[in-house]
Amino acid sequence: MLYKEEQNHSSNETLLDASVHSVLIILYSIDLAGGTLGVIVMSHQLFRRKSQSVMTIIIINLLVLHTFLLVSIPFRLSYYILQEWKFGTFTCRLVSAIIYFHMYTTFSFYIAIIVIRLFRLEFKKCYTTTWVIAVWLLGALVIAPVFLSYYGTSKTYTSSHCFHFQQEIQELRMTIINYCLVGILVAVCAVLTVIQLSVIYRLAVKYWPDINSHVEFRAQAKSFFFILVMLVCFMPHHVFRVYYIQNYHPDKDHKLLPYNEIFLALTTMCCLDMLINLRKNNLCNSEISCERFFLSKWAKQN
Repeated sequence: MLYKEEQNHSSNETLLDASVHSVLIILYSIDLAGGTLGVIVMSHQLFRRKSQSVMTIIIINLLVLHTFLLVSIPFRLSYYILQEWKFGTFTCRLVSAIIYFHMYTTFSFYIAIIVIRLFRLEFKKCYTTTWVIAVWLLGALVIAPVFLSYYGTSKTYTSSHCFHFQQEIQELRMTIINYCLVGILVAVCAVLTVIQLSVIYRLAVKYWPDINSHVEFRAQAKSFFFILVMLVCFMPHHVFRVYYIQNYHPDKDHKLLPYNEIFLALTTMCCLDMLINLRKNNLCNSEISCERFFLSKWAKQN
């Protein structure tokens, strides 16, 4: 009886692992295909515009960030398909670091876009370029080296496995860092969401019913799109992270680890932002064009 229960438990774990791997493969495949298409199409549009505005500079940096993430995704797909890591320990830590670097740097650029549009801030090109360079230097010369020096190095891990650095989370400094990151992200998202919704509501009341024909409303709607991306992609991972830290036990079986991987994979879906944004803008422009066409015909008839 005991052997049968152990066998059933083992088969259930195998089915869970297989289903989790399937979900991860699907998510990362969507990211790779959609993200690559979005980067190519948006790069083509920016090249045609030849604009050097503040928003263009930030969007270009987002495209570069997404490209870094997209380059790392085939390594993850290889691991989940083959169920074996073949690229060495350092590459494992590097690929693992890229996903976090991408998430938090993307989050920073999203905040910049939202705040600039929300408060109608205007910066000279040199100030924007300086700020962007500072963000990249901070990430490349400070955060990334520190992350790679400590993350995944304090414990011994099997070289054929990757992304299983859950033992690191038991260290006090890692717990504090995680709680701080969760607190900052949740607080910023909550504050910006409330402010953005109040602004959109005020503009909707002011310009109703022709809200889509006003540039100011469309700009704020675009900003709210980035807030939605943060809420959908980043928030679930950070909320689950708190539960994961509080309920993870190194001596027990790691049932929470697969779910943590899924929520982490969900954060990479933000690289679809350019593709979705382009599609949304095209639909919006089509609606405005149709509305203006019918209004002009109605005016001629009357």
